[in-house]
Amino acid sequence: MMKISEFAFTEYYHQYITIEADDLTENLKDMIKVTEDDCYALCSSYLAQDGLLMFNVLSIGSSWERCTKGLRKNAMLGYFSIEEVCEKEARIVDPDARMIEKNKPFLEQMDEMFDDDLLKTRSDARLDSLRDLFYPDIVLAGIVSDSTLMEYDMCITGVKGPFLAGTLEQEPETDIGIHLDAPMYALPYVYDGNCRLFVLFAGEDLSEDEQNAMNKIITEMDKAGFDFNGLSIKN
Repeated sequence: MMKISEFAFTEYYHQYITIEADDLTENLKDMIKVTEDDCYALCSSYLAQDGLLMFNVLSIGSSWERCTKGLRKNAMLGYFSIEEVCEKEARIVDPDARMIEKNKPFLEQMDEMFDDDLLKTRSDARLDSLRDLFYPDIVLAGIVSDSTLMEYDMCITGVKGPFLAGTLEQEPETDIGIHLDAPMYALPYVYDGNCRLFVLFAGEDLSEDEQNAMNKIITEMDKAGFDFNGLSIKN
């Protein structure tokens, strides 16, 4: 048995997961009759507009295996935030047709507010070890300052050629030459068997040489048919 915080993000994002929700199911009484035994919730997950990880409740039940109460309702029974359930035990579920039929339109609606490039990065398992548990679009990215590589929080905004594009999430405690909300362009690399991110270009105003260098990298990778997400098929 694993807690939600122990799963990799892409293992459960947009997937189906049964959570031992305990008394959290009491919060669903406005949508469905909840008994003392209804301590389990079948959920999927999505990111809210502010980037917070949320779990939408498809149905509830009295056990891991019997958790279909409310599944035939068109509406979701409720929502749990990651703060509420991160330490709850959970199991990944292989969905049946009813689960998919109820969940797919909801997830599509939730994703409409985000760009396709950003949505693709959320399915990138390479980034799982770098993601913030509560706001998964925030990842650790390395920046060189005073000959030292330090990792800072970067909020992903999309993809630009081979670069993962984002902004600096917090103002650094020391001056590193870039500031809060500054654009950042990072490349992936492997260190000690894990994917890391290295910020090659950053700041509001790149120098002419920096801009030319970035454009050249993007152009050459585009010719080869690659972007951050891998090989791209072109007509």
